Amino acid sequence: MTIKLTPSEEMQLAAQALLGTKLNIKVETGTQGEFITVPKSLIEIVQQLVSEIAKGNSLTIITNEKEISTTEAAEILEVSRQHLIELLESGELPIPFRKVGKHRRLRLEDVINFKQRIDQQRLEVLSQLAEQAQELKLGYE
Repeated sequence: MTIKLTPSEEMQLAAQALLGTKLNIKVETGTQGEFITVPKSLIEIVQQLVSEIAKGNSLTIITNEKEISTTEAAEILEVSRQHLIELLESGELPIPFRKVGKHRRLRLEDVINFKQRIDQQRLEVLSQLAEQAQELKLGYE
């Protein structure tokens, strides 16, 4: 399952107000005034989410399933499903997959590792391009 969140201005302002505060969350479980206390480990995750929302960053939360569909992999890699399938079938994309009937399944870990590698490569190339632009005095100082 994939959850996409683009924070509204209201959410961003609320998150900014929460930054630096100590969160202590209790949740009412029923009509009889029963509460459960949210464990510290879960509150730490909420604090990370609040921090990203406060910055106005969009978030994508992906469940840690062992295998994912091509649709889910395409969302993670930010390409169309059809393009992903073409790359997989041609061998251009170095991510192993298996077929279950007509459907392809990829390991989530493989897709995320690949995305991290290409994102890192993109950052390195952009850095090199920025350095070249500055050396050539192309107005990007």
